[in-house]
Amino acid sequence: MHVDSLNEGVRLAARFSGRSSFLAYLVAVVFLIRWNRREAAREEGFLAALFFAWMHLLHFGFLVANVVLNGIEPEITKAIGGALAYLLILTQPWRVRRVHAKAPMHAVFVYFAGLVMGLTFLARYRGEFPGAPPDDLHLAGMAAVVLVFVWYTYQRFIKYK
Repeated sequence: MHVDSLNEGVRLAARFSGRSSFLAYLVAVVFLIRWNRREAAREEGFLAALFFAWMHLLHFGFLVANVVLNGIEPEITKAIGGALAYLLILTQPWRVRRVHAKAPMHAVFVYFAGLVMGLTFLARYRGEFPGAPPDDLHLAGMAAVVLVFVWYTYQRFIKYK
């Protein structure tokens, strides 16, 4: 892939680090579900949550660089929602280490972080991101969020109450 400018490179880095971070979110939820079923899986859940937090922190750096270098005006409501999601994501490893598996904050983490990611995929699909054409891949991301929500809900609240 050839990049014509630093600005375009940062834009692509933000895009692809976001996709990588989304995959890390999916892994973190899988390990959270495993921990919910088996206390011995707490350490794996912690490592998955820590990996996701680091990936998303890296993504945040690219997002900030993209906003600054490309003169993007962030929408206040989206920035607030994103900031709250970042707070949940960055504190999730601490919660896995310190709070029991059935604690409500784990569900808040799964649903709120997933909602923000799903809405980001929706906005990208609608063409609301400057310099990023809509792509059917964003539909797959939204579908993955829905599947994770259904699976987590079943595993956490129905199967292993």
